[in-house]
Amino acid sequence: MTDTRPAGQGTNGVDRGASSAGGSKRKRVRVFGRPLGFEHWALLPLLLFLLLFTLYPMIELVRMGFSTVSPSRGEFAWEFSGLDNFYTMLGDETFRVALRNTVIFVAAAVALQLIVGTLLAILVERARYLSGLARNVLVWPAIITPVVISVTWWLILNSEFGLLNYVLDAVGLPQQSWLSSTTWALPTLVVVDVWHWTPVVFLLVLAALASIDQALYEAARVDGASEWRIFWRITLPLLAPTLAIAAMARTILGFKVFDEIFLLTSGGPGTSTEVVSTYVRDVFFEQFNMGYGAFLGITIVVLLILLFSVYGWYNLLRGRRG
Repeated sequence: MTDTRPAGQGTNGVDRGASSAGGSKRKRVRVFGRPLGFEHWALLPLLLFLLLFTLYPMIELVRMGFSTVSPSRGEFAWEFSGLDNFYTMLGDETFRVALRNTVIFVAAAVALQLIVGTLLAILVERARYLSGLARNVLVWPAIITPVVISVTWWLILNSEFGLLNYVLDAVGLPQQSWLSSTTWALPTLVVVDVWHWTPVVFLLVLAALASIDQALYEAARVDGASEWRIFWRITLPLLAPTLAIAAMARTILGFKVFDEIFLLTSGGPGTSTEVVSTYVRDVFFEQFNMGYGAFLGITIVVLLILLFSVYGWYNLLRGRRG
């Protein structure tokens, strides 16, 4: 049969249609050489949300940290002050005390949470009876709000009618001013924080223990290894990544601790329990020095970034050597 279609149509027309379709595909927006599909555009609202509520406040915080902010005629007057807030921080004795207390608090609390959480997880994982009940009970403190935690411990630790002093007096031991003593206040807050957040470490370690191949333990026992040696040679090395993640998370949250300390001691007596978060709050809302308070917040963020950067480089170098 003879092709009666007009010239320019037929095979060449199909080719032009295909090339036109191909050309439309090539016009898709590309980022780093890859075309953006629906799955990428669907993330745009989340990206805009993060930019609006994360990046913009951080930019404003940095701008405030290098400015002097003061109320004037019902508004806040911003005046660029350069490094004045930095020099003020260097001469601020209260900030040094607060930073020292924060480091001591975080180091003690995180260390105890890792130790106690790991021991509890091992005991529950090996328990033959009531392990399910123990799992449920041990996580309760972590789901209670900090305000309730603070009130509960205040009723326990109160020097006049607290339960703990009542028990000490009943057994013939001297009562203590747990929250109003410069000696006992900070260690007491460490205990409260350990009781509150150890369940988080417990859950992480318990999940990591469940993922360890039991054949490793059986092989070690066949070779005559003791339980202590199995723990040090098998269990602890395999738990190390989980413990590192737990330590990082609890360190970040430890530097942000505020509720329990503010409600139980408000940084007192004196500055014995003053931490960075409570001091920044005082600078903002008591001294009304918003520029300096913002600069202190930036300083803590920078210190945490440097801390975890050093930790990351250490792990990277250790991995390359390994």
